[in-house]
Amino acid sequence: MQQHTPADGDSMIRVSAYRHGGRVASATIAMPDQPPYGARVIGLAPAAAAEALARQVARSPRAHARALAAACDAASGLPATDLDSQLAIERELAAEAADTHLRRLLIDWPLCLGMDARPGRYAEFHRRLVTKTDPASCFELGGDILDLVAREMLAGFFHSIRLPHSLAEFVERADRGGVLGAVLREMIQLGPSQPQQGQATPILGKLSAAAWVSAVGIWPAPEFIAHPTFAGEPAETGPLARHAASPLVRLLLDRGHRLSARLFAKAIDLADCASRMRYPFTDDVPPMIDTAQAAPGVGLARVSTARGVLLCWVRIEQDVIADCAIIPAGAWNFHPQGAFCREACAEVEETHEAALRRLSLLALALDPSLPYTVELIDEAPKKRRSTARTARAGSTQGAKRR
Repeated sequence: MQQHTPADGDSMIRVSAYRHGGRVASATIAMPDQPPYGARVIGLAPAAAAEALARQVARSPRAHARALAAACDAASGLPATDLDSQLAIERELAAEAADTHLRRLLIDWPLCLGMDARPGRYAEFHRRLVTKTDPASCFELGGDILDLVAREMLAGFFHSIRLPHSLAEFVERADRGGVLGAVLREMIQLGPSQPQQGQATPILGKLSAAAWVSAVGIWPAPEFIAHPTFAGEPAETGPLARHAASPLVRLLLDRGHRLSARLFAKAIDLADCASRMRYPFTDDVPPMIDTAQAAPGVGLARVSTARGVLLCWVRIEQDVIADCAIIPAGAWNFHPQGAFCREACAEVEETHEAALRRLSLLALALDPSLPYTVELIDEAPKKRRSTARTARAGSTQGAKRR
């Protein structure tokens, strides 16, 4: 994983997993102790706040800035922008999400599994995604990304009309693909990655901004901001949540290959981003951003990012931001009782190295916005002493022993 270290404080997500009798029994997550992004824009005018937020956020800066600006407009009761502006924002958000997906699929995942990455191919697309924003360029670039998915990532799945009906057929199709096909084959060969029985984290549905206001209220409680839940439970957001109903994703889920399902869903999501760049606002792909006025002076924006749903509440008083609450995707997927902590636990015995590798892959599959460390601690019964080894995801080198 690419490292990004903000100037203030520890930027690492620190995971501690505890193993008893050869099985991972529990896991805890310590998020970086940094001022929340929402608190950093209080007292600023909306335009200045959006610019400042875009400079401060390490991942998905455009999505954060657009969410903040849209929430401010909703809070002030401003009318929607013209259609051309809405189309431009949609393409911009789709391009940013596509860039995030491409880096993961072409660099981070292959390196994590000891395969050859394609940094040059990624750089080629990255340059265009961050500079080519006019409609004609976005249309062409979206087509090139769709070609990349079909010809270089998942070629084996496009050479047959019939969908694979078994895991063996899925692996055979993946084997005929490019870099992503090789990664998928390797992931499936590692074996199932299903959480303990009855411990699967619910999938977060595709809710509009208005539906979020109905579910959460005019302003989110501090507990929700720190550790969001839906219907009283932690939930998973991201590509898997958006594409769980896809037949091929469902095939992997039904066979217990939840990590592979997340990876395959990311490729589908990349194709959706490319489609949005070509044809924004079609029935096939819902808008990436929408807003609602929760109350006079209070607005909410919901944005779909590569990592999942981003929520931004804003309270406006005297034309400046009086309060702001931002709930990123990581707050869902790395919730203390969320997807990572539930799936970290295993029902079967593993070697220390196998468990450490599985936990590192799980963290990457849930797409944290910051570098992370995974500490695996063997706890011997009736003894206080423990041994620990640490995997650090820095430059996508996989699990390392300390």
